[in-house]
Amino acid sequence: MSFVFLALWMTGILISGCTPPSYSGDDLKRAVIEITRKEYGIENCDVKVVGTTFGVFLPLSQLFSMDFKEAILSGQVTDMEQLFQPTEEAIDKIEDVLFSMSRVILSTDRKIDFYFLQATDIEKTGMEINFIGHSDDIKRVRFWDIPRSEYRKRIIHEMQLNRPVLWHRPVKQFFNDLNEKTRSELKLLYFKNLDDAKWEEEFFLTSKMGASDEKGARIWEVIDVRSLPVEDREVVVYAKVNARPRDGQGAPQVLDYLFQISARGGEEKIDRITPMSVLDQTSADLDAPMTRDMIYSSLERWDEEFSVPDMTLGEFLAMQLSRRMQMAFSQDERVYNTFSEIKAVFQHVEGDPGHFIFHMTAPLKDIRQKAYTLDQGVNEDVIYAWNLATREFVNVLRGYSFKDWEFLSFSLTQAPSYTWTANQQDLELYRRMKKPLQDILTLTPQVAS
Repeated sequence: MSFVFLALWMTGILISGCTPPSYSGDDLKRAVIEITRKEYGIENCDVKVVGTTFGVFLPLSQLFSMDFKEAILSGQVTDMEQLFQPTEEAIDKIEDVLFSMSRVILSTDRKIDFYFLQATDIEKTGMEINFIGHSDDIKRVRFWDIPRSEYRKRIIHEMQLNRPVLWHRPVKQFFNDLNEKTRSELKLLYFKNLDDAKWEEEFFLTSKMGASDEKGARIWEVIDVRSLPVEDREVVVYAKVNARPRDGQGAPQVLDYLFQISARGGEEKIDRITPMSVLDQTSADLDAPMTRDMIYSSLERWDEEFSVPDMTLGEFLAMQLSRRMQMAFSQDERVYNTFSEIKAVFQHVEGDPGHFIFHMTAPLKDIRQKAYTLDQGVNEDVIYAWNLATREFVNVLRGYSFKDWEFLSFSLTQAPSYTWTANQQDLELYRRMKKPLQDILTLTPQVAS
């Protein structure tokens, strides 16, 4: 996937004014929404701050330039990178939002350590690109304290599927249809097996005289929507909505509903709609019986479309190091010639202080060789890979002045009964090239749990 727009965004940071207006900590959401709307015409951003992580949600009508289903079914896909190439419009919007976030971060009085952008295709695929970065890095690249090449390595970007977007889509479409479609169209789409009286009154398609109206008397606005998978292809979706009179007369009502959604064949479909007001009476008929109290007490744990991670520096560094090593290993000739495949992940374990673990799965191409044996120790090619990871580890942590950790341990899938550990003091000697890695590793047998 091409991320050329990251370089363009950094250029925007570097040439931006040095004295932007100040935004108070309580004003971050309004500031970003106002900037993106007035200056870039982006109307539908959302903003959350979790801990010291500043998150923005950018919903997109289309993220990738190719239609997945059509491209795959056509059999014409020869380049997977081309399949996941963002559209020009998506790139422009991502750049604009990232630049807006940097402006706010650079001029707020609130403590913001991390920024998180979630750019999600809400209409076609449910795929999204997430960006996570450290706010100090924005300042450092702006004042040339770190080069742009290093800054690019410090930004974590990942692509994934946002399943709640897919699960919530038919629910949002339902309320949109309530706003726009006629009674006969609604019946055909959603209520063809129900008596009219059972749904018309609930959704305000009954007049004061008791007659059926052609269009509903309320305008529906979705306030909150969350989902919970209950089986492999069955999901329940909770939706809270504001129903205000279409004619502007009278007070709005806040209502909530539970939807049963089936996800089969790549398509999500509403199977049942239950008003929360009558859930306890009808719960026994549901495939997954629930009560109102059960739902209300657990809603905070249900899946949302936009979820901001409460990042810590240790966790961020572990994610960054994992990405760096994936790239480094993929470009290293000795690693390519030695291992049939290599998977490497850094993990940060919180504590006082915490520590890091480097997990590696690396089967050797020469099946006669072993990653570790009691008599010969760790294979020299494994040590070579560990050296690459350790050098990156000590340099990155030094670059962030992060010292709240005690040791780094190494684990091998091919030798699950052992770990190798190096403490912070010895790793500093390694960084200064005073000791080789082999001399600072302590072998520790793992006790079976």
